[in-house]
Amino acid sequence: MQFSVSIEYAIHGMIYLARAAGEKAVLLADIAAAIKVPKEYMRKIFQMLTRSGLITGRRGAGGGYRLARPAGELTLRQVVEAVEGSLPLYGCLHMRRHCELSLSCPVQKAFDAARQKMAEALQGTTIADLTREIAENRREHSWLKVTA
Repeated sequence: MQFSVSIEYAIHGMIYLARAAGEKAVLLADIAAAIKVPKEYMRKIFQMLTRSGLITGRRGAGGGYRLARPAGELTLRQVVEAVEGSLPLYGCLHMRRHCELSLSCPVQKAFDAARQKMAEALQGTTIADLTREIAENRREHSWLKVTA
């Protein structure tokens, strides 16, 4: 199972917004430049996050993006589902090869259990958790420097 690079950019964008919380809205161009992502690509990601209600955006003077709720209420699972639509699934061979194990398949059961654990881990991790851990470990990267 592998997540798309869009997930990583979405998470980085959300962390950037969390670090700017309480300040004025952040311009998409500033976020894209800080994360080193093409602006149009970041716009598509932020459209998905906006549609999912994770961030808000406003055009015009004083416009920009903000988190829609406190960072402690926004989970990685919500970000993944906003961008990917759902968590990755294991594709059983039953339909392609008429596998005889389909009703009691131990492989399918193992992947279902792994998916459940991943869902729990993503649900249990918030944008605030990530932002706090970065601050506690004094990991200062160029893309985290919020410009006002």
